[in-house]
Amino acid sequence: MNIALIIETMDPTRGGREASTAQIAAGLAARGHAVTVFCQRGQLNVEGVTVWALGRRGLGRRRRLSNFVEDVHAALEAGDFDISHAMLPIPGADVYQPRGGTVPAQAATSRRRRSIIARPLVEAGHMLNLHRQAMGRLEAVVARDRGTWCLANSDMVAREFETHYGRAENVRVVYNGVDLPQIDPERWADWRQQKRQRFGARREDMVFLTVATNLSLKGVDRTIRSFAKWIHRRKGGRPAHLLVAGNDDVEGYRRLAGLNGVGRLTNFVGKIDDIVPWYAAADACILLSWYDACSRVVLEATRLGLPSLTTTLNGACEVLGDGAGIIVETPDDVRGIVAGLDDLIDDVSRARRTEACRAIADRLSMDRHVEELQGVYHEIKGQTAT
Repeated sequence: MNIALIIETMDPTRGGREASTAQIAAGLAARGHAVTVFCQRGQLNVEGVTVWALGRRGLGRRRRLSNFVEDVHAALEAGDFDISHAMLPIPGADVYQPRGGTVPAQAATSRRRRSIIARPLVEAGHMLNLHRQAMGRLEAVVARDRGTWCLANSDMVAREFETHYGRAENVRVVYNGVDLPQIDPERWADWRQQKRQRFGARREDMVFLTVATNLSLKGVDRTIRSFAKWIHRRKGGRPAHLLVAGNDDVEGYRRLAGLNGVGRLTNFVGKIDDIVPWYAAADACILLSWYDACSRVVLEATRLGLPSLTTTLNGACEVLGDGAGIIVETPDDVRGIVAGLDDLIDDVSRARRTEACRAIADRLSMDRHVEELQGVYHEIKGQTAT
């Protein structure tokens, strides 16, 4: 098949949906499909994948979005594509896969994680966010078009389509997947030793890892406060560290850790180009998301045998129900988080959870994800043919 993938920018080093889209493109090309990525800007050096950077025209994000949609329509008409698969709402596309969840769900998250006093200001901010408003209008158009298949990367996102748009027809869950390198045990052990030495963790110490580009959205302030409460309640015992990886401004979080008495135990490592060696340094993953359509971090940790502590607001929690991790309601569930930390520091309990992670690892691969996408494409083409 000749497949068009559509995303605003293509920079896999940014992680998230750009990394996922790059892996999808590579997986499709490896299966013999001709893949073209349309974006405003970006590049991808993968055999069998062509990137067309259509440019950024116009002043302001809303105008650039509108122009990009027009440019994509023109490019699709000029080409001979069997499937057009968009990661943002492009009216007329064969497939819409909102890897970050639906627009109304994202907006609801902004309100939910603010205080009651601040919520009116958040509402006003949404009204003034012209780009978000434009994205919402485009998504509503796409959701009304039963000819466009809406692919959800978790059951949670599938429910969003039904809740916000009354859409269930041609809504398919193609659960998220992640691609990871093959790692031999000796290399993993070397990474573990080297990374732990960087922040003073000994072999017997417990290390919790959180990975986020948006520390506020991923509840890192709640993570620090809950970690501090847990540390002070324990009053000794096995030493524990909190490791925070991400490229956000961390100074406020560093001060928060100090004010809560865990400044020396909380380590910020900044932006990481290759996160896998840092997973080796950790014993468990914490991601207290206020919203995640299906977090790559939790899926990566699970595939690597690290149990996770996350929230019901993260679609990736759906894979943890068989014991691969711990799920709390929200980042404000301090009691549940503290209990989860108690569970994860227990060697016997954590070993059981590690085995549960390994049991489901193959189900979380990008190879499986691409295989299911390919099945959807064939189903769409079969309907078109009839």
